Amino acid sequence: MIATLVCCNDRDRYPAMVDPDDQPDGYVKPWFDLETVREIAAASQEEAARYGHGSVDTVHVLDGEVDGTAHAVVLVVSWMWMGGERTERAAQILWPNADGRYAVGGHDWCWYATDGLFPLIPFKPEDV
Repeated sequence: MIATLVCCNDRDRYPAMVDPDDQPDGYVKPWFDLETVREIAAASQEEAARYGHGSVDTVHVLDGEVDGTAHAVVLVVSWMWMGGERTERAAQILWPNADGRYAVGGHDWCWYATDGLFPLIPFKPEDV
């Protein structure tokens, strides 16, 4: 895994870990720490409020405590699937990997690595 910046909307860039060997069509699958997931969640909810839920997946971080231990549950809601033939796929719980990172959007969101200004598609670690 390699640390890099990633983007999926030509505006917002987030630090993530990516596997340079896992990039179909040049897009990467970023793994984010929980703090970054919270930033993505806030941005996704702002976009849904601005453009409508039918066009934006929203990310939610639910915090709770069980037996004195704090837990976070990361949930992605694909509003466009609500009430349709894919309703059962409308909500997805994301589980952290062994390093405590979450793959928000995975390849479906078409994340690409960036040097801060330009897309790096395909991503080659020597470009960073």
